[in-house]
Amino acid sequence: MSELTNVKNHKEMRKNIFHLAWPAILRMFLQSIVGVVDVIMVGQLGASAIAAVDIGNRIVFVLIGTLMALTIGATALVAHHIGAGNKEEANHIMWQSLMLGFIAASVIGGLGIVFSEKLMLSMTFLMEEANPFIIDNGSVYLNIVLASMLVGLPMMVINAILQGIGDMKTPLFIMFISNVINVLFNYLLIFGIGVFPTLGITGAALGSGIGRLVGFLIGISILIKGEKGIKLDLKYIEFKIDFAIIKDILTIGIPAAVEQFARQSSQIIYTAMVAGLGTATIAANAVTMNVSSLAFMPGFGFGMAATTLVGQSLGAKRKDLAEDYSKQSSYLTLGLMTLASVTMFIFVKPIVNLYTNDPAVIEMAVSALRIFLLFQPLLGLLMVLAGALKGAGDTKWVMYFTIFGNWGVRLVFSYILGLKLGFGLNGFWLAMGIDIMSRTALIVWRFSSDKWKNLDVVKLRKRRAAELAE
Repeated sequence: MSELTNVKNHKEMRKNIFHLAWPAILRMFLQSIVGVVDVIMVGQLGASAIAAVDIGNRIVFVLIGTLMALTIGATALVAHHIGAGNKEEANHIMWQSLMLGFIAASVIGGLGIVFSEKLMLSMTFLMEEANPFIIDNGSVYLNIVLASMLVGLPMMVINAILQGIGDMKTPLFIMFISNVINVLFNYLLIFGIGVFPTLGITGAALGSGIGRLVGFLIGISILIKGEKGIKLDLKYIEFKIDFAIIKDILTIGIPAAVEQFARQSSQIIYTAMVAGLGTATIAANAVTMNVSSLAFMPGFGFGMAATTLVGQSLGAKRKDLAEDYSKQSSYLTLGLMTLASVTMFIFVKPIVNLYTNDPAVIEMAVSALRIFLLFQPLLGLLMVLAGALKGAGDTKWVMYFTIFGNWGVRLVFSYILGLKLGFGLNGFWLAMGIDIMSRTALIVWRFSSDKWKNLDVVKLRKRRAAELAE
């Protein structure tokens, strides 16, 4: 039984939750900061360079975001087996997950590279005339970034596996080193510092790829050493796909992947609608999105903690503990995000002033952010309970709620409130609030049903144990 499932009171429980949550929060914060630095460096090359990289990244987010969600299957299964004290099966799942990561990255990356120019053209079809610089450079950027996912996706799988065993600090370390390398080589290769060539946008893509390669090598070396409770042993390295385990991984992971695709694709439509309101509105929405992404980091961190803790608790046959961890994580998140919302509501204008000095942009962003902050605590609750359901392997219902909320509520009300009724950017963010309320109500309903506690995501434990005994 994992030490995370051997708790005696709520104080120990909250300590475990914080132990897992803070590295995840810091990891997301680090990713956000690196993204800002990357944009600043690419911005020195001009507006067309920013557009090329931004459009390329939107495609990457849809493709890779969808693939990355498959790692939820690895996290849930490893957590269940660690909770049950079955490290042999967890190790086997680890190797099968890594192989699946390589295969998925090869297929999607290969298709993306072949069709990169067509993908770029499809993203710019609303332009009166496609900018050749954006298409050409964006295609090169896309080719390199997608090729680098051959090591990038397995690195994400490694982080997911470590999360499943309850180790959040090592993924933070891997991400920190990877991002430092990313920023360093972006600087050297974009601008041609010292002996390095001046590669511009190509340099930005290569910097990202080098960072992912280093992160992957660090992750693999950690698994080979086996000092974190799980070991990549030679006896598990066989280039034979265990379709039964892959099926279990995909049963959990595919709904999460569809959920991510629904979210990312709806975001593209949402952005296109906002763009119809003019440049100032686009800028205000970008500022609002950026600030809001920083604001809900606690929800992200506690949601990841809930995934691990619920998975391990159910693996240890402790349904009561899985429910208690979910509830304690929810209480902590609601408290922290309510405090953060009140503080940010008071100081929202000084925060927005850090981004721009345009009065029109400031006015719209301040108003939109205040609307979002009213719903932010509920968003935190939504993220934690979604994480708990994912840890239980109940990813289908999270997928259903996301599709309904993002496509059936948010986009519809964005059109009605933002465009038809003329509420502008406020209407778009009110629509997001309605989406958050509806999905939170649905996920609380699913959690309260207790059906998630009874899902069998470790069907293969007895079969695999018998095989290993032989």
